[in-house]
Amino acid sequence: MFKFLLKSAVRSAIRAADNSYNTPERIGARGERKVQNTLTSVLDASEYRVLSDLILPISGGTTQLDHLVLSRYGIFVIETKNFSGWIFGDADQKRWTQVQKGGKKRRFQNPLHQNYAHVKAVEGILGIDQKYLHSFVVFTGSAEPKTPMPENVAWGLQALGRLIGVRKQTVISDDQVNAYIHKLQNQALDNTRAARKEHVLHLEAKAAAKAQPQTPKPAKPADSVACPKCGGNMVKRTGKKTGTAFWGCADFPKCWSRRKMV
Repeated sequence: MFKFLLKSAVRSAIRAADNSYNTPERIGARGERKVQNTLTSVLDASEYRVLSDLILPISGGTTQLDHLVLSRYGIFVIETKNFSGWIFGDADQKRWTQVQKGGKKRRFQNPLHQNYAHVKAVEGILGIDQKYLHSFVVFTGSAEPKTPMPENVAWGLQALGRLIGVRKQTVISDDQVNAYIHKLQNQALDNTRAARKEHVLHLEAKAAAKAQPQTPKPAKPADSVACPKCGGNMVKRTGKKTGTAFWGCADFPKCWSRRKMV
C-alpha cells in the first residue's frame, strides 16, 4: 500500500512539474531565449548587435520587446511566437487563429499589429525615421501557416536569419548604431519582477478599457420652434383629449399659439 501511495505521489509531482514547466509564459520565454542564442551565434558580432527582452516606457505605460537587432543595415524589431499547430491569419486581421491537435482553437492578437506598437516605441525613443526600422515576426515552434502570410513573418530561425541577411545596404553609421544602443539601454527599465508585473498590469488595464461598453452619446435636442405670435420659444405638448403631440408656446397661458408637429 505504501509503495502504491509513493508511486502515486511521484507521478503527481511529475505532472505538476511538467504543467509548471509548460505554462504559456515559460514556453514563450524558452522560445525567446532560443531566438536570442541563435541570433547571437548566426549574425556577425562585428555587424549586428542583439538586445533582448527590453521593457521600454511609452505614453501611459510600458511596452515589452522580445528582440532588437541593430546594424548599419537598419534596426530589426522582432516579435517571437513559440506556437504549435496550424496558424490562420493575414496582415489586416485584428486576431489570428491557432488550431492545435484535436481541433482546439485559440485566437490571439495579430502579432504584426502587436509589433507595430514596438516599432513606434523604438521610433519615438530614438527619433529615427521609420524607414530604417524593420518589423519581423518569427514562429519558433512547430506551427505551420495555413493561409498566405506576409513576407515579414518567418517560420523558423533560419528563415528569420535569411530575412535579416538579405538587407545589405548601409543606411546607418556605426557611430549611430552605438549611440542608439546606448540610448535604448538607458531608457529601458530594469527587467525585474516588479517591472514585469507593472507591465502586465498596464496591459490588463488597457484590455479592460477596450472591453468597456461605449457610453451612448446623448440625443440631440429637437430644433427649437419660434412662436409665430409672440416670437418666443415653443415646446412639445400633448393634447389631453386627443393624445396628439403639438408645439405650444412656452409662454402659455399668456400666449395660446400652437402649431402642428410635422
